[in-house]
Formats: sequence, structure tokens, C-alpha cells
Amino acid sequence: MPRDVICDSGVLISLTAGCLDNLLYFFCEKHNVRFVIPPSVVQESVTRPLESNLRKYLFSAIRIKNAINDDVISVVDANVAEDAKRMMETANTMFYVKNRPLRLIHLGESEMLALANELGVKNILIDERTTRMLIEAPFRLKEHLEAEFRVNVMINKKNFHDLQSQISQLKSLRSSELVMLAYEHGYFKSFDSLQKEALEAALYKMKYSGCSISFDEIREYLSMAK
Repeated sequence: MPRDVICDSGVLISLTAGCLDNLLYFFCEKHNVRFVIPPSVVQESVTRPLESNLRKYLFSAIRIKNAINDDVISVVDANVAEDAKRMMETANTMFYVKNRPLRLIHLGESEMLALANELGVKNILIDERTTRMLIEAPFRLKEHLEAEFRVNVMINKKNFHDLQSQISQLKSLRSSELVMLAYEHGYFKSFDSLQKEALEAALYKMKYSGCSISFDEIREYLSMAK
């Protein structure tokens, strides 16, 4: 497990809503992993729900705030606002449909990517499919968009290469992969004879909380679990 991981707000909300935020404590305490977030993630996942009384997200906001107070999640303000803005503008003018640019990422996502670059962190925890494909398989993303819109997607080659030079070295982890890593490191041992059933339940919980994992992938994970 990597020592430093930059986290997206969506993953933290999914983990806390599913009462699986103990995975963060497990890796922090047992394996000295630091989960890092920029201020925008605090604003989106904690401050806004609490101040606006967004009841759907209040439980998650409270649990994320507790994890921050417990130093399980570290908030790092590295002054990457300008870099994040440039990265967002580059990403959002990289693909075109009918001469109109496709918006691929928001400022919060670009801030997370910029923070990873600033801190030299290679690993990010994110479930959002578009951003993950942008990092890992941009040409597959182009094919996916063409299938979705049923038109040719044009590439601004300069922006494409500029963005890839900034993010291609990053490695994205999904919440489902965090669950699987936790299983491999003994997190589910407390369930005794029901370890594999607990793993399956956790994977499905992540799927229904927004993680883009297929049923086939869940079955493959379970086949690998010893």
C-alpha cells in the first residue's frame, strides 16, 4: 500500500456513507498511510453539507470531519489554485464534438491532480470514471465518448500532450481496490468464518455508492480472495 494517497471527495463520501471509513483508520494506524485532501474537498464534503444542512450528506460530513480531527485525513493547502485552473482549462479543451469542447473535469478534480503533482504523490483515490480514464487510458476515453455521443471526437493534440505530461505518471485507485487491499492486509479477519462474505458485501456497498466496478470485476475479486 502506498504511503501517501490523495483523496477525492466522492470516495470519502462513499466510504463514510457505507460505514467503511474504518478502512482509512486501518491503513493509517497499521501501515502508516497518509490520506491527503486539498481544501476544496473539505469544502465540498464537510463544510457545505454542515453549513447548508444537506441531510443526505450530513452523516458523511460528520465522519469525514472526525477523521480529519483524528489526523487520519490530512488537509494540505499547497497553493495550487493557478496550476489547477490551468490543468482544468487544458483538460476541458482537449476533446471536441462538433467544434465544441467537452467538459471533462471540474475545479475540485483538477485541484486534486495539481496537489498530487506539487507533493510528488503518485497515487490518488478516486471513483469518478472520466478522471480515471483521463489518467490511465485517454484514447479509451475518446472511444467511450464517441460511442456515447455517436459522433467523431476530435483531439487538440497540444492540450492532449500537455495534460498527459502532467498526469500520466499518476496511478488511480478505486474504493473497491482499497477494500480489496484491506482484505489482503487482514482487515476482515475479525469477521472470522464470514470474511469472504464481508468482503463481498463491502464491494457491493461500494458499487451501489458510486464506484464504477462491474459485477464481473466483483466476481473476479472474490475468486482471488483466499
